[in-house]
Amino acid sequence: MSEEPKAGLVVNTPVAKPAPRRRLMPRRVFLLGGFWSGIFLGIVGLFGAPLDFMWPRKLSAFGGPYAVPASDVPPAGADPVRFPVGRFYLANLAPGEEGSPGGVLAVYQKCTHLGCTVPWRPDFEFNNTKGWYRCPCHGSTYTKGAAVLVFGPAPRPLDTMEVEVQENGAVVVNTGKITKGGADNPQRAVPYAPKTVAGSGGRSTT
Repeated sequence: MSEEPKAGLVVNTPVAKPAPRRRLMPRRVFLLGGFWSGIFLGIVGLFGAPLDFMWPRKLSAFGGPYAVPASDVPPAGADPVRFPVGRFYLANLAPGEEGSPGGVLAVYQKCTHLGCTVPWRPDFEFNNTKGWYRCPCHGSTYTKGAAVLVFGPAPRPLDTMEVEVQENGAVVVNTGKITKGGADNPQRAVPYAPKTVAGSGGRSTT
């Protein structure tokens, strides 16, 4: 049985208060935010692509050994071959080329001027000769075989990486061991003398 409230007893029932209204973003702040966002997106669109090309990427295979199979090693005296993941070019200098005894050389793709990625340009003509490494940033130009500097603001030839030739003709490039480029770049080539193996279909290995 419920109890009746005693006479004279006052019961205070709490009254819910409305939540305070949240202030909307001021119109001025909204307009300024849109303006600066538009400026930022415009800068990214204008400079994003060139920076993406010039800025060397730190990829997973860079900084350690990178194996190049014998089938991917260029013939002696041929154009260098680029390996983007390892960030290097592999050149195979013919004996006497640029004063070298001949052999394979791994050339770091980073320009020694400001670090731009240097492309190999087989179509670029300089000094009546076609085929050079040519930096797109400030025009530093390097020779085909040993990447010796011949023109531009770069302070030295392209840097080189440690190379080891395997018995099966593969070349292991240690992308973590980089030596500053110098006048002796052609002499850094590691001897590479592939031999034709019977049953290989004419392909050359050591």
